[in-house]
Amino acid sequence: MVTLTSAGSLEELRRIAPDIAPSVARLPMPAYILDRNGVVRWLNTAAVQEFGDIRGKRIAQIVESEYVTEARQEFAAKLLGNVETTEATVAVRTAEGRRVVVDISSTQLLEHGSIIGVFGLADPTDTPPPARTRSVELTPRQLDVLRYVAAGHSTDAIAESLGISTETVRNHIRHLMGRLDVHTRLAAVIRGHELGLV
Repeated sequence: MVTLTSAGSLEELRRIAPDIAPSVARLPMPAYILDRNGVVRWLNTAAVQEFGDIRGKRIAQIVESEYVTEARQEFAAKLLGNVETTEATVAVRTAEGRRVVVDISSTQLLEHGSIIGVFGLADPTDTPPPARTRSVELTPRQLDVLRYVAAGHSTDAIAESLGISTETVRNHIRHLMGRLDVHTRLAAVIRGHELGLV
């Protein structure tokens, strides 16, 4: 059994997530838990070895500034129940100030049916995060659809407002997500904000 460092204890993890505690502690990949405030509450041994003791730090103190907005919005979406899981490649700072690029896979952490935080895996990678460029062009209709999505409208509501079918709206959403190089509606809205489109 792997002994956890001072960044967290198996007892704390058992309290937060009793069903997964023993298995997660032994994962060879860095794993973490964020509480509802976006504060790192627990790290497994692999995470401590890779990132140092970052327990007690908030998302904005770990994720590089160009990725903070996206990270916060994806975190909030999981807490609100809008999405269960997300994936992203971001750059983070270790406790020692070293920049590390990681592939993040995270999901809602539930306790008695309530979302109490986020559990994630942070796999270090040599692949750089997606470039944040401003050279994306959307058609006028795709821009309209993106703005409706950003305002929280459903596919049916967008179709009704624009006088088009729901399948046409879905096609516009698929195409605009392709142009924005994202895989979810939430990520499209985030990317749209970054590019000044919404």
